[in-house]
Amino acid sequence: MNKTIAKVGYAMLTETTEGKITYGEVKWFKSDKAGGRTVGAEPSGESTTVYADGLPVIVANNNAGYNISLELIAIVDDIEKDWYGNAEATEGGFIEKGGISVLPRFALLVAKERYDSDKLYEIDTYFDCVASTRATRNDKTSEGNFDPQFPTFTITSKPRPDNDFVRYTSYEDTLPTAVVTPTVKGAE
Repeated sequence: MNKTIAKVGYAMLTETTEGKITYGEVKWFKSDKAGGRTVGAEPSGESTTVYADGLPVIVANNNAGYNISLELIAIVDDIEKDWYGNAEATEGGFIEKGGISVLPRFALLVAKERYDSDKLYEIDTYFDCVASTRATRNDKTSEGNFDPQFPTFTITSKPRPDNDFVRYTSYEDTLPTAVVTPTVKGAE
């Protein structure tokens, strides 16, 4: 059982022309700057059932990844540049341009603090993600009380093209600094 989101982080993904995938160092968001509030991962893909003799005999699942909803405390500068490809302005800040562009790819890591376990964290790593829509920007006036507004990001996670890995759940005592690409037991 998990107690709470402990940290949210990401690592930029690079794919060579030969199809080799590498990741940059994991950047964990600072809790007071862009800490994780909620994360939801809705499976993407459909199941198909084949019937014979009036019975379901084969169930096939097309795992197309996840549609992830991520609410953070704030949009930090690294997100503007790394997730959306926005350019830094000489005067400070970021410029969002119109038109069509290929979005940067990254691995998303969500560490959850575990309850009554021999390992401190359960970490979900989604290997190949893009920020599929720009974050909703909501603002409103304060009416005497502190009523914060939080950005929600829509992220599409798909299978890695080189090995079809979608998500990896690991159990760790420390937060990783690099994305682990596991080896499947029994795979040659």
